Amino acid sequence: MHDLNWDDLRYFIEVVRSGNVTEAGSRLGVNQSTVSRRIAHLESQLGRALFDRTAKGWVITPAGEKIVMLAEEMAHKANAIHRKIESDSEDVSGLIKVTVSDVCSKRFVMPVIRDFKRDHPDVDFELIAAEEVLNLAGREADIAIQAIIEPPPNVAGKRICRLAYHVYGHPELLKNLSPETPPCITWIGDGVTMPCWIKKNFPKLKRAYRTNSSVAMFEMCKEGLGLALLPCSLADEADELVRVPVDHVESGHDVWVLSHVDLRTTARVRIFRDRMVEFLIKEIDLLEGRKPRKNELR
Repeated sequence: MHDLNWDDLRYFIEVVRSGNVTEAGSRLGVNQSTVSRRIAHLESQLGRALFDRTAKGWVITPAGEKIVMLAEEMAHKANAIHRKIESDSEDVSGLIKVTVSDVCSKRFVMPVIRDFKRDHPDVDFELIAAEEVLNLAGREADIAIQAIIEPPPNVAGKRICRLAYHVYGHPELLKNLSPETPPCITWIGDGVTMPCWIKKNFPKLKRAYRTNSSVAMFEMCKEGLGLALLPCSLADEADELVRVPVDHVESGHDVWVLSHVDLRTTARVRIFRDRMVEFLIKEIDLLEGRKPRKNELR
């Protein structure tokens, strides 16, 4: 026990969070055999199996459950030590330009900015709400938090998870509408084409509202104007909305925290990026649509 390796515990935490060694390896930047070897080494040291290896994934054992909270606490303290050393040994000041989807800025970015400003008051922020990925090479932004297919060239990034979507609606709207022809909210386009989630779930649709703003779509859905395909990370925390059972839901893209490669050693950018990654990893269940919620139709 005296030779317990903190790195092994870090691998253990990632497998608990992701549920499988492949995803854990992706988050840690290693292959799955490395993750398996680290977990096996930890189990050997502890003399207990921490996971049952099944065909559907790795299932945590009672022994593993007993140490999850302690391992998480160790991770939090280790991260706090790193941040303290960095902030004490480097001049952290200047401007950080952060871009994020407008609809997610309040929930996922502002808390990190608030805490960062508390620890580093000489850093200033520009928060840029944008649906598209800005040009990091052109310094339109220093940090980008985006759901994208793949990162653009010349950026350093950390993949967090796959963003989950579902169809949502206001309970009062659902009481009084036809299940085959509910009003739906979609994006402004050519005025004719409908997204697959509408065409496949509601082929007899009679009314559609359109907008060019994800914030407007969210607010319209909360007001009961129609059903909308929304990120679970946003809608699952809205008391006004419930998930609507449908056969087809379009998948989202991967969530990334990105910065230009030339800025990866800049103290203020690196430290803020690491804090942003740490915050988002703690919210993976919400981002992937697994966080328990009270409001859901069945």
